[in-house]
Amino acid sequence: MINQGQKIQKKKQKWGFCHPDETFAIHEMKEKDIEKILKIEKQSFITPWTDKMIKETILSPLYTGFVIEENNVLLGYIMLYSVLDEVHILSLAVDPDYRGRGFASHLIHYIIEHYGKSGVSYFFLEVRDSNIRAIKLYKILGFEITGKRKGYYTDTNEDALLMELKL
Repeated sequence: MINQGQKIQKKKQKWGFCHPDETFAIHEMKEKDIEKILKIEKQSFITPWTDKMIKETILSPLYTGFVIEENNVLLGYIMLYSVLDEVHILSLAVDPDYRGRGFASHLIHYIIEHYGKSGVSYFFLEVRDSNIRAIKLYKILGFEITGKRKGYYTDTNEDALLMELKL
């Protein structure tokens, strides 16, 4: 069980190896994290969220966001909306320098465990159909492709795959 703010000893995972004496912590996103999140957004997405979009999302009562840190360095984040028994993952990214070390997986595991305890049984997200690495990760974590949203990404007119996880 991963508790918010808990230091976690990493182990060898099937999606990558992390040095065994490294630790990280997951905690709720704070306004002080926005600058670092924006940097990762710009490095990760064709059309990154703006400072205003992230601040407005943080202020929404339906919104929650979590960050993963190691040695006080923000490595990645996940932003989502939660309504009744559903969680919609809006954005997930890890700093390019720290990708492939399991941090995205840990964030997803954390929210599944965290929200599963409160009765959430359904998680969903959209992902660019060209983002093979993310699709592979989501499938490893139990998500299934359940549909396609044509032209979902207006910046490139690219389709999105709808992926779902039911507990």
